[in-house]
Amino acid sequence: MNHSISKLQTGLALVQEPWIYKNRVRGLNIRGGHLYYDSTCETPRTCIVATGAVQAKMLVQLTSRDVTAVKITISVGGVNRDVVMGSVYLPYDAQEPPPSKELVNLVQFCATQKLPLIVGCDANSHHTCWGSSDTNSRGNALLDYLVTTELDILNAGVKPTFVTARRQEVIDISLATADIVTDVISWRVSEEESLSDHRYIKFQTRSDHPIQPYWRNPRATRWDAFNADLVKAMEGALGV
Repeated sequence: MNHSISKLQTGLALVQEPWIYKNRVRGLNIRGGHLYYDSTCETPRTCIVATGAVQAKMLVQLTSRDVTAVKITISVGGVNRDVVMGSVYLPYDAQEPPPSKELVNLVQFCATQKLPLIVGCDANSHHTCWGSSDTNSRGNALLDYLVTTELDILNAGVKPTFVTARRQEVIDISLATADIVTDVISWRVSEEESLSDHRYIKFQTRSDHPIQPYWRNPRATRWDAFNADLVKAMEGALGV
């Protein structure tokens, strides 16, 4: 399990498919921060971690197994703005194509309340519009929905967000509504080791006190790499 959350001074982590043990999200080193997710379901597939410097309020009515939503306040030019942050998982084996009803509800809520929205999404969908190597039916369905909303795709380039020994692909997308998209900067797929088959995606908001949202998929942790890193670190500490 990577420890990058503990390195952040100010930030949010938008997480999909966290490690679950006894129906609770485990394995995230929060260190004085707060963890938000739907604790009423047995296997939550999304959560949001806010470090101590970020004040967040969970939007309970919009939070479910596959969506976690919080509202935060950022300051731009001395003016405070409420912003909704969403962590979204779109199951690859869903009977219906994306978007999910939960994602639609989140988008509609923000539109009605005139609240800017930023989403980190494990879309499990291919489309060349967000850098995938090809386009599938799920990607077409998701894009058809996105063009009816105020959401813009933040992905830049074709660097894979999902990497295994057998394949590499872009299946994770970042979204922001038009009223905040110009304030989201430095989007990138990180080179930092995530010990997962999904890469970290990082970006910042242009504010007086920047936040650095990112997310990961820790369920598919590569324990061989973790153990190798642990052994190396211990050898260094012992002077071996």
